[in-house]
Amino acid sequence: MHRTQPRTQSGLPGSRLVQLLNSLDSKAARASHGDFAERLGRLFDLSDAISLDGATRYSPKGPFSGAEELPQQLQDDLLKTRRALLDYLGRSFSGEKAASVVALPPLRDDADAEKRPSFSAYERFYQAHQRQMIAGLSNLRLRCRRLLAGHSAPLAHLAELDAVFESGLASYARQGFAALAGVLEQRYRLLWQQRDPFHTPADWLGPQGWLTQFRQELKMLLLAELDARQEPVLGLLAAAREATETAPAGAHDTNEVSPTP
Repeated sequence: MHRTQPRTQSGLPGSRLVQLLNSLDSKAARASHGDFAERLGRLFDLSDAISLDGATRYSPKGPFSGAEELPQQLQDDLLKTRRALLDYLGRSFSGEKAASVVALPPLRDDADAEKRPSFSAYERFYQAHQRQMIAGLSNLRLRCRRLLAGHSAPLAHLAELDAVFESGLASYARQGFAALAGVLEQRYRLLWQQRDPFHTPADWLGPQGWLTQFRQELKMLLLAELDARQEPVLGLLAAAREATETAPAGAHDTNEVSPTP
């Protein structure tokens, strides 16, 4: 049964994900609320607000290492995690048959040229890759926070705030990213309707086939989602770089951190 597609508002107005959603379905990426602070506040319930207040008042005590190599550590971990996710994605789309790989749904040999293949297999495929992203990037974000917490008081404070924001926005992020499968289903149906009526199932996966185009868009959407999901980690990395670049001389060889100017 065709599902009602939820509205999505994932990412920033200029992000790769939003740009792609606009190209696939302009209704799927609507303009965000004009007052960012008001919109963000609506996403936090009372429990989240209490946690956020506690994180805002949090005063980390240390000891702190002030390690100058922190940004490089975070970047190396991010690149390693991203490469692993991209490798898994590439193996899936290459048709590799392995117990550890979710293979791209095959086209049945007995496919009927007049009957649209079910979308459900592609939905399961997409959701499997979303679970891979969630597992890999959530663990990465946790590792980043642990490193920040041991570096300096300001970064430990940021790590505490990030933990609260990740928890408080988890439901909103889950709903937003889950809605992407609905966008894909809309495209799947539209491409089927627009297909060349003279093409046989053997042509669907040809250079001009509708299913080839759909699979390309499916991969692009997964890559764009990966970029969007890693944004919080990139923010932590940027903060670590700024902290190490602006740290006063001598701040790295004690357990105390000089006050931020």
